[in-house]
Amino acid sequence: MKIAILISIVDTSIDKWNKSCEKYRHEYKFVSIDNCDWLEQLTKFKPDFCVLRPPGTLSYAKQMYDERVYIISSVLKIPVYPSFEEVIVYENKRILSDYLKAKNIPHPKTYVFYLKDQAIKFASEARYPLVAKTNIGASGSGVKILRSKKDLISYIRRAFSKGISRRKGPNKNSGSPKTWTKKAIFSPRYFLKKLKLYKRRSNDTQKNFLILQEYIQHDYEWRVVKIGESYFAHKKTKIGEMASGTKEKIYDNPPLKLFDFTKEVCDSTKFYSQAVDIFESPKGGYLVNEIQTIFGQSDSYQMKVDGKIGRYVYNDGWEFEEGDFNTNESYDLRLEHAVKLFTKEV
Repeated sequence: MKIAILISIVDTSIDKWNKSCEKYRHEYKFVSIDNCDWLEQLTKFKPDFCVLRPPGTLSYAKQMYDERVYIISSVLKIPVYPSFEEVIVYENKRILSDYLKAKNIPHPKTYVFYLKDQAIKFASEARYPLVAKTNIGASGSGVKILRSKKDLISYIRRAFSKGISRRKGPNKNSGSPKTWTKKAIFSPRYFLKKLKLYKRRSNDTQKNFLILQEYIQHDYEWRVVKIGESYFAHKKTKIGEMASGTKEKIYDNPPLKLFDFTKEVCDSTKFYSQAVDIFESPKGGYLVNEIQTIFGQSDSYQMKVDGKIGRYVYNDGWEFEEGDFNTNESYDLRLEHAVKLFTKEV
């Protein structure tokens, strides 16, 4: 099959898709989606489908990518993987909150304010603590715990004046000064590229709206990965008050009802490839905290059951299959599913 790999200048993992294409011997071509001739590149190649790696760092790049994927999938009718809906809700917490509500998917109460007066009024009625989030920002970047009306009023005023900035440097919960220093010495080009990205990210301020979420008391959140018919899960544990971005994991045996919940969510949305971060509600049941079609993989696997790595599949009930299904940070599994999916459509 002919596969177009859509890339942009802010991609950090463009090599994963082509490694999978080479492994399975598919013809492929990189298409620079931020170039002015991207459409000519794509139509000249005539791919059977496109594989995507949407940016999740800078707002303008995310908007550009979403717009052009819409043209590809809805106007040109070229299949894309992940789907357009998966891309549009990725690193867009404004639309994700409305999407979950419209789909009746259980999630923490979320409030998006575009009017300052409404936000100020809410500050007097709210129950604290609250979680403030920027619209874009992975690995805990842009997340702040607000503990009082005073905290929220200050946050509102900043949101509607100079704006809200995200983390200015590396994630302190997923590295160390020693590691960063070593990278700076032995990989100066990589280090300078990162510094440039951090500067651009810190300048990418969020203005004239804010996103607030009820705080769910938790010691961990479940990360459930669904790629095609394969399901994986592990616990993300907290450092401080958040589990996002810590890279601290516990590979406990996941309860099967967790997969029931995730399967129901992904079946209702027709999502192909997702990491669904889930809280156990104090009132019982599960709550979707985040949905991300692109996600990090710091270990070579995503789940252990009784100490064995593998996956769950559903065949009139959940069945565990032992094996290494997360090679190449799970891009091999994604490509296998995409080829199977779009071969059926031909």
